[in-house]
Amino acid sequence: MFKKSDENPQLGIFSSPTEYFRDSKKKEYLKNDSWHNRFRNHVVMRVDESIFRPLYSNGTGAPNASIRILVGMMILKEGQGWSDAQLFENCAYNLLVRSALGSDVVRGR
Repeated sequence: MFKKSDENPQLGIFSSPTEYFRDSKKKEYLKNDSWHNRFRNHVVMRVDESIFRPLYSNGTGAPNASIRILVGMMILKEGQGWSDAQLFENCAYNLLVRSALGSDVVRGR
């Protein structure tokens, strides 16, 4: 079953990654020209998920994972030369990678 990704995901009140940063580090994290924000805005958010619709059945079944995030993960993996294990480790624990993929999205100010 095809399901389009949410373009404006919202975090819970206690799950914002900006809570981990103070002052200059927080400002750097939120800057629109930081690599992770540019990657999310110019690569991940521009993935046209609708072209993948024919790959999914119209009937019952579990909805797909976010295609935008999957494509972004493949680009980061190849661009950084990561193994699968390195990719999954970075996606799980690296706040900049999570932000780049839109997993922990906080809009720049």
